[in-house]
Amino acid sequence: MQHCRPAPLINAHLLDAHVEEWFLRELGDGVIYETVYDPGNGIAERVAENRASRERLRAEREAGLYDAPDDAAWFRDRYAALGRELAALEAEPRRAPGMVRRPTGETVADRWFRAADVQARKEILIDFGVRVTLFPASAPVRWVPGFLHGPEQDPMALL
Repeated sequence: MQHCRPAPLINAHLLDAHVEEWFLRELGDGVIYETVYDPGNGIAERVAENRASRERLRAEREAGLYDAPDDAAWFRDRYAALGRELAALEAEPRRAPGMVRRPTGETVADRWFRAADVQARKEILIDFGVRVTLFPASAPVRWVPGFLHGPEQDPMALL
């Protein structure tokens, strides 16, 4: 505290401009993704239902429920239709239900420029793990535990 006279002065608007320029240069073109539930296309369930219908028709036929000539014709038509439907379903790709990540069509820069105020932009920075730490220009070693900052991180900068 004794070496902090006069009190430090920060041009916040210059810092904000520098952080914005760096952030948009580094991450602005990045696409934002969202994680949503995809119910799948239900092919597996429809195949199972179709096979069950065919089995039920077959069992009813064997039980003698379709002995009349017009019933026999209906049975053949219905059984053939179920077979065609089953073949078409089995040819389709199956997509199981679950959580998926998909692009929102929005970039980081889009979200940044649509932010309502400084607080919203601060939350964007926090979401991306950006931490801004200021040190006095005269500080010989600039560090935050786990991160090396300043000219000490680049040995060529000291030359």
